[in-house]
Amino acid sequence: MADVKANRRSRKVIVGAMIGFSYGCILALLAFAAMGAGHGSWIPFLISSAPFGVLTFLGTSGFTVSVVAGAPVVWATFGAMIATSGNPKLAWVTRTLLLLHYAAGLLLIAATTGFGELAYVLRMLRISPEIMVAWAMFYVGGQIAVHWRMGLCGRSRPDARDGQSPT
Repeated sequence: MADVKANRRSRKVIVGAMIGFSYGCILALLAFAAMGAGHGSWIPFLISSAPFGVLTFLGTSGFTVSVVAGAPVVWATFGAMIATSGNPKLAWVTRTLLLLHYAAGLLLIAATTGFGELAYVLRMLRISPEIMVAWAMFYVGGQIAVHWRMGLCGRSRPDARDGQSPT
């Protein structure tokens, strides 16, 4: 019985990691497109891959690693954690790490490009908004899904034996 439970839990973690990895890959692709060969904005990249954006301080190789692997690794990790967030302690850790992810994104923007980059993003949105809007919609949609899933996992389930619903 314990093996079946462990197998089911392992499968949930793998599926969660795969979904998170896919989400991260799409974010990385959209963020790379938003960078526009140096004529775009770094903000989508820094937010999507936080805290791995700190690797940009290590030169070209750090930049390459963080652009290619940052968002997929971050979101695969979150996907695995969210898949098992039925455990209240793990759910608390996951929520805390999500908040740290958001804070790290803002700190990376301030440290690398300065908040003047926000004015540049507004200029980009007037010229060619497609990529930035697609990235923003996908990122925000993913965050809504993450928090919705975390909300569902945090609720207690009715006990199947007594048929009573939670209060």
